[in-house]
Amino acid sequence: MKEFRFYRLSLVLPLAVPALIAPLLFVDAAWVPEWLVWAALYTMYSGIIGVVPYLVLVGLLFWWARGKSETQFRRALILLPIFMLPVFAVLSGLALFCEARLWPENALPVSDALVMLLGLVPFILGFGYFYVLLVFGMAKLLKRRGVLVASRAM
Repeated sequence: MKEFRFYRLSLVLPLAVPALIAPLLFVDAAWVPEWLVWAALYTMYSGIIGVVPYLVLVGLLFWWARGKSETQFRRALILLPIFMLPVFAVLSGLALFCEARLWPENALPVSDALVMLLGLVPFILGFGYFYVLLVFGMAKLLKRRGVLVASRAM
């Protein structure tokens, strides 16, 4: 498999992992440690909350990546969690604005919205860089095994 195809396919990972973990939360397993249940719960919610901003971000990445080199695309992948912050903030702000217009009695004060967004920054960066490390680790392993081969242009 060519390396650029692997990196493109790996962009599905942040959507696939929460989708695969979600059914496990409905299994009644008393033997599962509580920390694992919480990790699965946070992973599932990361997929639910981040799906729309992530799809917008991936769309922007593919638009930008036309004609770019593999090295440029890899660098963009490394920066993707940081790029997720403004996309998430804009879409969350838009959602909160629409909610305030539709249901003024439920409007969130701006200061509370900012605190909420700032509180989500560690989760966005944490989950984002977890997936980045997972993808680059898998790529390195697959290169060693000869499964991935370098390609020149996207």
